[in-house]
Formats: sequence, structure tokens, C-alpha cells
Amino acid sequence: MVENKGFLPSAPSEIPIQRQQIRDIVFSLLPACKDPDPDTNIPFKEDPPAYGHTHIAEALEVPIHIFFTMPWMPTSEFPHPLSRVKQPVAYKLSYQIVDSMIWLGIRDIINEYRKKKLKLRPVTYLSGYYSSPPDLPYGYMGSPHLVPKPKAKIDVVGFCFLNLASNYEPADSLVEWLEGDDPPIYIGFGSLPLQEPEKMTHIIVRALEETGQRGIINKGWGDLGNLAESKESVYLLDNCPHDWLFSRCKAVVHHCGAGTTAAGLKVGCPTTIVSFFGDQPLWGERVHAKGLGPAPIPVDEFSLEKLVDAIYFMLDPKRAVELAKAMEEEDWVQGAVNAFYKHFPRKKLETSSEPKSAHSKFPSIKCCFACHSFSTDIYIYIYVYSP
Repeated sequence: MVENKGFLPSAPSEIPIQRQQIRDIVFSLLPACKDPDPDTNIPFKEDPPAYGHTHIAEALEVPIHIFFTMPWMPTSEFPHPLSRVKQPVAYKLSYQIVDSMIWLGIRDIINEYRKKKLKLRPVTYLSGYYSSPPDLPYGYMGSPHLVPKPKAKIDVVGFCFLNLASNYEPADSLVEWLEGDDPPIYIGFGSLPLQEPEKMTHIIVRALEETGQRGIINKGWGDLGNLAESKESVYLLDNCPHDWLFSRCKAVVHHCGAGTTAAGLKVGCPTTIVSFFGDQPLWGERVHAKGLGPAPIPVDEFSLEKLVDAIYFMLDPKRAVELAKAMEEEDWVQGAVNAFYKHFPRKKLETSSEPKSAHSKFPSIKCCFACHSFSTDIYIYIYVYSP
């Protein structure tokens, strides 16, 4: 997805590779949802399946409620995160187009899985849905102050945080460097590969020098920070919890993963997004629209001039501080719990944990996903996306 700037392969040779990867994922789902862990033999409680989630719920006859870190259900408020639609009139249509294109590439895998493993009838174009039924309860794990609640059956519960700072022991050299008079600007792109890390490092150092700022460069998987000689104004970092580090920074520059974005906004850091693929341009546009940072910079357009302008933009933290104060009132744990119970089906029906036979009466989508409940086990499907 990084190489292709999206979900769809850019070369025919990549198609069978992606299809095999998706097939491996899909065919691993049923054991993940009902069998003990193969290594520890610990009984199953909950697990995060992908791609085949609705089909698993249908086979096990259990309710399903999706919590995801990016918008995926059709809405007129913003386009599908993997689309490049700019016109608001086409926002809602973009979800159907992306889902249809994905379904076209994996429908035979899904239907093979339904027939061979789940003993269910295949999904046809006449079924009315490809990936998820339209009335499926859905929660965005994002701040409603950044992404307002759409009109659809969607809850925006707030960004989720792990609070890793409480167990972090920083290196003495990092603590000493951070004690300087001027808080630094953080720059890093996490696990994303970079085609020209030396060039990007040179641009970052030059931009910091031209704006008179100190900076922390997270080397990440892209191998940033290879300097010919060390500089007092630049600290090279291997890894550090964002919730600990960002509270000691004046601004952040990153790829806009959902967790990284949340950590910066929570502590009032103005944010510059260097977008690579997927949902990153969408989050970048939301950050810019709220005045929390400059317009996102596509990685292919990363330049000294644009980074210098972005740094100058971020030197005014007013809007970012206002958002951080608003986010203090959010309780994502309580919001997620409330959303879950709001949509939990009250009617109790006797169900079975074994897949249904393909020859049994085929239940309606409404029955499978809106009414069924069960007495002893609760299956909660949580998607977590963090490139």
C-alpha cells in the first residue's frame, strides 16, 4: 500500500501476491474466533479478524459491532479514506466505489471461504452488500472535535490511548537534551519505508536551521537521521512513547497514523502531516481544516520550502491548544462502552457456536446482524489500523 499509495496494486505482478495474503488472512479467521490459541492453548475470548468479519458473525450467529480508527461506513460528511474524491457531492458514492473495487478483487476468495469453511451460501451481487451490511453498528475511534459525527448509524467515541508513558524510562541523554530552553519539533515517520532517507534528513536539518528550531528526528524504519556529523540542535531517537515525548515538544511532523495524530493533538501540538497512503491524506485534510497545521505535504512533494513554511505555521499553537482542552472532556473508554450497549441486541435467541450447514435455511441479513444474541459468550470485533 505504501508503494502504490493505496489499496489497489500498481502492477499486475503484485495482484497474486496481495490475493494470497488476503486469502491467508480470511482462512485463518474461523479458528481465531472459536479455537484455543495454538501455542498457549488458552481458550478464545476475543480477537480482531479482518475482511471476513461479517461472514464469521453470520456463521457463528452472533452480533457484530465494529470499532475502527478510520471512517469506513458511507457518509456524505467526507469521502472514503482510500479514495481521492474532492467533490462533496460524490463523498457517499466513493464508499460504494471503493468497496466494489475491493470486492471485485477478492469475491472468489470470500465465497470459497464461505462455502468450504463456514458452510454458507456465496454472496452475490444481488445481496445488496459486499463487505458490511448497511445497518451495522459502527464506532469511530477518533475525536468528534476533529471528525464530527456523521448522520449515519455511527458513534464517534474519541481517540484511544494506551498511556505508555507511565512505564517508560527515558535515556539520560534524552532527558538532558530536552532540558534546553526551547522545546523541540518532533519529526518522524514510524514504520513507513523511505525511498531517499538521506535526502529527507538533509531537508529536515536545513529546515530546522533556517527556522532556528531544535528538532528530534525519529529514525524509524525509514532510516532517517544519518548525519555526517552530529549537531547540538538535533537529537536522533530510536523509539519513544509518543504520549511521553510529545508533551515535551512544541510541534510534530509525521505521517498521520491515527495513534500518532491523537498523541500530538492531545497535548496541544500543532501538526504537519506528510502523507504516504491510505487514510493519511484524509486525516491531514481534517487537521488542516481545523487550523491545527498547514496543508498536508504528500511525501512525493516533500521539500525544504514546504517544510520551512510548515514550521513557521506551527509556531502559533493557539488552535491546537484549544482542541487539546476540548479533548480533555472526552472519555473514549466510556464512549466505546456506551456505544456498545446502545446497539447491543436485547432480544435473546438460542444460538450455536458451530457454523451452519449450507443446506439449512439461509437467514436474512437483518436476522443475522440485528437480532441474534447469545447466553454465554460475547464476540466483539475491533479493528486496529496503525501503519
